[in-house]
Amino acid sequence: MTANPYDKAHELARAIIGSQIFQDYSKAQKIVQQDPETQKKILAFRNNQMEINRRQIAGEVISPNDISEITLEFAKLNKSEDINRFFEAEAAFISLFNDIQEIIRKSIDQEFSE
Repeated sequence: MTANPYDKAHELARAIIGSQIFQDYSKAQKIVQQDPETQKKILAFRNNQMEINRRQIAGEVISPNDISEITLEFAKLNKSEDINRFFEAEAAFISLFNDIQEIIRKSIDQEFSE
């Protein structure tokens, strides 16, 4: 009998939620959400980051000064233990999610190439 992809997707979602990586990310996110000032700093940083990304995608040359400023801003934020933990946990979760997508993509690509 063939496995139902929807059932497997639900199983995968439960596995992700039960993973240590997700648990760490969830815990770090809850800590950050308890402090409005911390949330504000992270949001401002993300907005600056997105603006630079948008400009790059639009083909603009990003000045070394802009890159230096965003790098310095990130370094300043990471001095906070809670923010640092949040960024690290978020990066680990994104990596997990990307790895899973890559596994699925490679499997599908392999099927098409046979």
